[in-house]
Amino acid sequence: MGHGEIMRSDRIRLCVRLDADHAIGLGHGTRVAELLRQIKSPLDIHICGSGDPLDLLFDNDTITRHSLTQAASEEDKCADFLDYAQKIKADLLLIDQPDQTAATWASYHRSAFSVIAIDDYGGDVQADLVFNGTILENYHHYPLISGKSAISEKSAIFCGSDYALLNPVFGAVTWQKPQEKNLLIVIGGGARAAQWALALTGAHSPFLQPIHGKVTMIVGAAFPEMAAARTACKKLDITLRQNIPQAELAQLLAHHSIALITGGMIVYETLASGCPAIIFPQEENLIPEATWFAEHDMALSLGFEDGMDMKKVGNMIAAAYNFPTKSDKKKIDGKGMLRAAKEIDKFCATIQQDHQTS
Repeated sequence: MGHGEIMRSDRIRLCVRLDADHAIGLGHGTRVAELLRQIKSPLDIHICGSGDPLDLLFDNDTITRHSLTQAASEEDKCADFLDYAQKIKADLLLIDQPDQTAATWASYHRSAFSVIAIDDYGGDVQADLVFNGTILENYHHYPLISGKSAISEKSAIFCGSDYALLNPVFGAVTWQKPQEKNLLIVIGGGARAAQWALALTGAHSPFLQPIHGKVTMIVGAAFPEMAAARTACKKLDITLRQNIPQAELAQLLAHHSIALITGGMIVYETLASGCPAIIFPQEENLIPEATWFAEHDMALSLGFEDGMDMKKVGNMIAAAYNFPTKSDKKKIDGKGMLRAAKEIDKFCATIQQDHQTS
């Protein structure tokens, strides 16, 4: 019987706690969607969370959606999520939602379900498997986890850049330095991202003079100022695109001289592609990673303040053209998603064995 012919009742019932809205952004949903595609075990998937973009990220013909009240507290969402998991007799929970608290992690831990956590900061997480692909060792501490998983003596905690959960397409490309300089700008979809995009294309834009080569700007699906951005980019002869496929973004990174990017997962994606990077950590919690990459000569960092100073942005772009950074593809190889999926498949195999013996 082929993978597509397995009966729904024979599949592992997976409940995913995930939001995709203006506050959380689409990054968590994007990485979960790709992770689920890489898992080979037969799954009956239920996405539980809030945000209309979830319908864009997941095929509702094959994946069940259970909406959680967006305005509810995380503790109330947790209770609703666990009630739903109990109702459908779930086998496994996957949590990729950054607003979890010590209380919600404890609730998941006390439940009858096995738990997989995708996390970025360490702390009060309690789960059978934890994946944390951040580069910073300070974010890898989980004092409430014993270090043994439910399936083996091997540590249940998988941390570091080997487990950076980015689409494998970014590691599969090879950066090719163009003959003529060109710049790729990649911006998210939040309010501060919009503020930065409009500053980059505004009255003090570093692109008022055509000294930085051809410029392409990519913004996220939730970008709130498309009309203003289109008008500003047209005046500056900047190509503006929104919410492009990740495979296409990987190709763009591979064929641009430099990428000017915000913090977060796009940093790992850019470095995996090999493209020289300038990072503007738009949120304060993104500063440590940007600083680490700059200190290890893998990228340049504008810092939290200078990213909004258009003269300094222009100067750094000019400097980067002359002395581009070189990403270490051995450090960020883009295969973390594949490694994580392999570990989850091992875990799912034990659940399937339990099904067969029960």
